[in-house]
Amino acid sequence: MDVHVWLVWLFSVVYLWDFCYSQRPLPVTFHVLFPKHQFWSSNINRTLKATLFSPSAARKRFGEYRNVYRVFRPDIKLTWLERDSPNEILEAFCDQSTPSNAITVFHVNNPYVFPQRAAANRYIRQLVQVLGLPMISWDTDFAGALEPQHDSRILQIAPSLYHQSHVMLGLLKRYNWTDFSIITTTDPGYEEFVNAIRAQVKETENIPRFAPSGVPNFRFKLLSKIIISDATNTTKTREELKTLFDTDTRIILLHSNSRDSKEIIDIAVELGLTGKEYMWIITSSAIARGRSYAYRGFPFGLFAISYERELQAMQNSLVRSVDIWMEGLKQMARQRLTATANLSPGFTCNDSNHLYWKDGETVYRYLKDVIIRGTDPVKFTDNGVLKYTEFKILNVQRKGPIHRDFVEVGKWTSLGIEMQDITWPGEAAGPPKGKPEKYHLRVVTWKEEPYVMYRNHNDAGICDIGTVPCRVYPRDEDTNIRTGNTTVVKCCAGLSIDLLKSLAQRLDFDYELFEMPDGQFGSEDNRTGEWNGVMGGLQSKQADLAITSLKITPERSEAVDFSVPFLETGITIIVALRDGAISPTAFLEPYDYPAWCLILLFSVHATGTSIFIYEWLSPYGLNQGGKSPLREHKFSLFRSFWLIWAMLFSAAVSTDTPRGVSSRFLANIWALFALVFLASYTANLAAFMITKEEYYDLSGIQDWRLRTPYATKPPFKFATLPNDTTEINMLKNHRTMAEYMKRFNKPTVKQAIIALKKQEIQAFIYDATVLQYYVGKDDGCKLRAVGKWYAMSGYGVGFPKGSPWVEKVNEAMLDLQDIGEIERLKKFWLAGVCHKKQKKGMSSQTLGILNFTSAFILLGGGMFLGAVLLILEHLYFRFGRKTIRKWDKCGCCSLVSLSMGKSLNFEQSVMEAIDLHRRHKCKDPICETQLWKVRHELDLALLKISNLQKQIARRNAEDSNDVWKYDPESTRQQNGLPRHRNKGDRKSNNSDNLQSDPLTGKEAEAQLDKENIGSASGTQSEDDDIGEGEGRMGKNRRHDGNYYMGVGKGMDIESVIY
Repeated sequence: MDVHVWLVWLFSVVYLWDFCYSQRPLPVTFHVLFPKHQFWSSNINRTLKATLFSPSAARKRFGEYRNVYRVFRPDIKLTWLERDSPNEILEAFCDQSTPSNAITVFHVNNPYVFPQRAAANRYIRQLVQVLGLPMISWDTDFAGALEPQHDSRILQIAPSLYHQSHVMLGLLKRYNWTDFSIITTTDPGYEEFVNAIRAQVKETENIPRFAPSGVPNFRFKLLSKIIISDATNTTKTREELKTLFDTDTRIILLHSNSRDSKEIIDIAVELGLTGKEYMWIITSSAIARGRSYAYRGFPFGLFAISYERELQAMQNSLVRSVDIWMEGLKQMARQRLTATANLSPGFTCNDSNHLYWKDGETVYRYLKDVIIRGTDPVKFTDNGVLKYTEFKILNVQRKGPIHRDFVEVGKWTSLGIEMQDITWPGEAAGPPKGKPEKYHLRVVTWKEEPYVMYRNHNDAGICDIGTVPCRVYPRDEDTNIRTGNTTVVKCCAGLSIDLLKSLAQRLDFDYELFEMPDGQFGSEDNRTGEWNGVMGGLQSKQADLAITSLKITPERSEAVDFSVPFLETGITIIVALRDGAISPTAFLEPYDYPAWCLILLFSVHATGTSIFIYEWLSPYGLNQGGKSPLREHKFSLFRSFWLIWAMLFSAAVSTDTPRGVSSRFLANIWALFALVFLASYTANLAAFMITKEEYYDLSGIQDWRLRTPYATKPPFKFATLPNDTTEINMLKNHRTMAEYMKRFNKPTVKQAIIALKKQEIQAFIYDATVLQYYVGKDDGCKLRAVGKWYAMSGYGVGFPKGSPWVEKVNEAMLDLQDIGEIERLKKFWLAGVCHKKQKKGMSSQTLGILNFTSAFILLGGGMFLGAVLLILEHLYFRFGRKTIRKWDKCGCCSLVSLSMGKSLNFEQSVMEAIDLHRRHKCKDPICETQLWKVRHELDLALLKISNLQKQIARRNAEDSNDVWKYDPESTRQQNGLPRHRNKGDRKSNNSDNLQSDPLTGKEAEAQLDKENIGSASGTQSEDDDIGEGEGRMGKNRRHDGNYYMGVGKGMDIESVIY
């Protein structure tokens, strides 16, 4: 007895044991609907039996499927469809599915082996949908992989166009072919094919353009899609294929039937679309059935996607479907689904009221969730399509001198693509680039800093790094007029040039730069509609593209095509700074005028007056009945003011301080106030003692000075460049302003800036970004951009109408924006030092004499006021003092000003002089001797004067008694009036004078020598009177150290001197 028999016997015993001693399992059936094939029937039958009764199936029965057989009693029914008629299909369901409790149906639709079964396939799909039965389908024509299947209960396990599109794009990604086109006919499934391709392209578009490391991510780009309705119409097909030239397509994906594929490729060969630069990839339906050799028109290197469709593939599909069904039952048995769901459809063909099985949705969900791992994995998408299938990649290769065969060179599995031994298009050694070879483009430009700048070659005769050669015409720098008819080679640099280099690198093209002879951006001739300058070069197709600071406007967009803007711009205004200076009143600006009046007029004088009043009323003050004589306590109202001013400005000057507690307390409070005042004043003064920028701060293009230039004296002058977009815009929207400024227009921006700085014009209107560049780079930072931008637009790359480069450049431009290249160029070329230093209305420049005018004005004003006070002081002493002395009998002026009181009271001055002498008494013997000698000479002189006065008086008395007589008994004042001495002194002196005669000089000197013996001998102190005898001349020495002749102790010193 062989092993097979023993296994069958063992299986039967175990089955009977489970049947007798366990719960009765539920019978369920897997119903297979298979088209009748005369050679395949026996093989299919053996395959089905092996799935349940083979040794491997028996092992599964007692192993992983043990629990399944406890809950279910699975069975398989096979129905051969010979005619594929609706009656036959319906009878199969009524006679086989219903009696056997079929819960899943399996159906095969293989057009490659069983053609013309589309109607039967659709009928079976509709029938299971109506009955609510789950179905596992092997259908290569399935076209619902991308559509949401809300009510569908069909699982698709066959390779489909959805899977073939994945294989095709997998090949593209493997060889870095990003750009491709699609050609398809209207064969069944073409929409599924196109939609599948588009869905995958869209997935890559959602990926960031660049990885965090800066490496570009792989992204597909669908260049074009051609749908051919009738491939036999060669004329129409040829015209449609010619459009591929405009898109620079090099990779072509083709889906059609085998007949149409021959027609399409034959025309492609005629057009030159099958050279070594072109790669064709076709679907399995484009291959002739049953042939291993390729059509002779297919180019070498063509790729074809294929899969197994013969008997082996059918057998594998049966085994896979049964495995999926058994795995589903396994999960249902584990979840005890029989207790919660009705797993018996329960409908019959005779009862039309119960034809829909609701719980079929539950069975379908368990089957869709099945995951089988291994070398042949199984996993379904949300739409019930098998995620992993296996494909063969065929390659057209040479077999013999003329034959071409499809040779398998790779496989596509769940692990990816494996390729080997490939023949490339044109039998080249390597794969094509997938993109055209380098193009050579003619690029027109025009200079405008910082976008395009012309530079000379270096000493070696070549352009420096970062610049490119360009052909330009020699021109006058001031007038921009061409001075020669032949071009010269210069080196071009700038923002636009850097952008051109980036585009050339990304789009893989070479270029030559040149400028137009007329040297213009371009303006339209209203009569002919033709453009000159750069625009004319594009319109006449002398250039393939234009790159400079070419502004996009509606008028220009009608004549040429533009790329997406690479930089935003508009119209703005610049003005020049005028020589500014610090305001002459800058030192007053930290406070407003009311604050200054409150501080300097009210606070200072009110506080000073209060301190004086407090000092007047204080017990230690001025009004204490002589306890504090004026000469000892020096304080007055003016000195109070002086103290307040000195404290306010922290001046290091000598001041007199009050003695009263209240006045001192108020002085301290004032010191605190002065501290706060000085701190705030100093802190704010720095903000005002800086240079003021003087310029015309225009609000924008609507500023009143631009709209009414004659409203200012002299008229306000502004300009722009002639025949530029700015002037065109002004003529269109502000014609009056445009007509006015025509007389002031300048040929170049540099000439306009020179005119601005010379004040020949007051404002210049032009492109915003260009002017911002000049403002940032200006020497001395003397330019300012003012006002809001107007007429917002952008700079773009220009192309002739219908140029195929527009989309390419747009794509590359977006890439450059995403990676920040455009922003980098903007910061590099447009940023300037002046932009960082500017603050509106202020500057931190070095201060000159003009910038410090206020301080000099303050100093000069102080000197002038000092001179005025000096003159007033002299006028006071010359004319005003006598009048004030008569008026001031009580010494009130001393309370206001001590200096004024001293000038009116001589005694106080003398007393101060005596006190000063006493404090500074000479103690040196030599000094004392000299001092005594001088005093002695003074006494002799006074004695001689006295004798002469007596002689004059006597002579006058002899001549006339009516004439004024000299009275020797009295001294004289300065005004000549006599002032009588004290009574005792007068009697003594009269008796002496009457008895003596006038003395001569020697006699007087001898007499004085005798009188001074006592003083010379040291018996008398310096402070005692000399010659105190009553019969002497009354010569006395006073506190000041001088000797006075005829002056007694009680006599008035002033009467002697004056």
